[in-house]
Amino acid sequence: MKKILAVTGIRSEYDILYPVLKELNSHPNFDLKVVVTGAHLSDWHGFSVEKIENDGFEIVEKIDYLLMTNRKTQRAKGVGLLVAGLTQTVERENPDFLIFVGDREESIATSIVGSYMDVLVAHIGGGDTVYGNADDPIRSACTKLSHIHFALAQQYADNIINHLSEEKFRVCFSGNPAMSNILNTPVIEKQEISKFLDMDIHESDYIVVLKHPLSSEVDEAYQQMKITMSAIKEFSSEQKMKVIGIYPNTDPGSYNIINVIDEIKDENIEFYKALPRDIFVNIMRNAKCLVGNSSMGIVEAPTYKLPVVNVGNRQKGRLNAGNVDFVEYDVQKIKEALYKACCDMDYREYVQNLENPYGDGTAHKKIVDFLDSVDLDDKKWYIKRNLC
Repeated sequence: MKKILAVTGIRSEYDILYPVLKELNSHPNFDLKVVVTGAHLSDWHGFSVEKIENDGFEIVEKIDYLLMTNRKTQRAKGVGLLVAGLTQTVERENPDFLIFVGDREESIATSIVGSYMDVLVAHIGGGDTVYGNADDPIRSACTKLSHIHFALAQQYADNIINHLSEEKFRVCFSGNPAMSNILNTPVIEKQEISKFLDMDIHESDYIVVLKHPLSSEVDEAYQQMKITMSAIKEFSSEQKMKVIGIYPNTDPGSYNIINVIDEIKDENIEFYKALPRDIFVNIMRNAKCLVGNSSMGIVEAPTYKLPVVNVGNRQKGRLNAGNVDFVEYDVQKIKEALYKACCDMDYREYVQNLENPYGDGTAHKKIVDFLDSVDLDDKKWYIKRNLC
């Protein structure tokens, strides 16, 4: 039986990882254990470790490395703490594989530990072409430190081979595992969602806000959120729409965004620290549009057939299905983009007919089948050739 240690640190990447963990947990050839870190252990971010426990996965370690300073030192110091803690866990658990998603602190720490400790590292989400954030070069570094690559799009799989010079046998175009969450989550009626949110959306249209700081623009985070919310407030008032917002991630600048959230005094606008997956999926199913700068607008929104208004530079450069309108931090331009997304019926019909380039909902099975096929006795998996 192959032993797998999965590492997760924030709700967004856990939702991507969850279908894979569920598939691994039910597979007779795998022994799955989970390391929980970062925002999952933060009350301020909803203490989502409880969700992982309720999902039934065996948690073998909780590594609390999150330094809530809102300073640029936060993430670099956190990586150091995480590397130290995870090294001890890997030595004790002695897994055959380490698996993680994306480009955050957990990602680079897991890559480093696996490389030094001769454990096969499986990376979900390499080859992405986005730029402007500290996560971007970290993502490529994770690819070079990893032994197995699961790409969310075919273009990204090609990038891993052609631009990052990884051997073809290591690379699999799996698609985005989070599609499985969307396709398999039962429908919840708006009336029930309204009760959960304590916000009447039963007979109202609404938009969803997901806005994060950009590491290269941390000092502007407050003003950027102020402009964004001013436009949203004006638009929602004019169009008689409600606004459902989700708190930002843990990156430096998040405090500045939350300060703007705390200043909002409007009964039709409500922000939530965290939401259960089934509620969140059904909120997105019924939304008129998504506004902000979340990767969800790029990767998952096409499956919801959801128009997206991406404000600012975060997510620029990424492959998107055509449902995303990139706009500057300008109140009038944001309002115009919101009107197009919510009220232009020709545009909305266009979005309805788009295909998602990030897979078909079977990524979790492709990932597990690929890992099952790996021969742990074959040294080719451990010894990486330099193809540059």
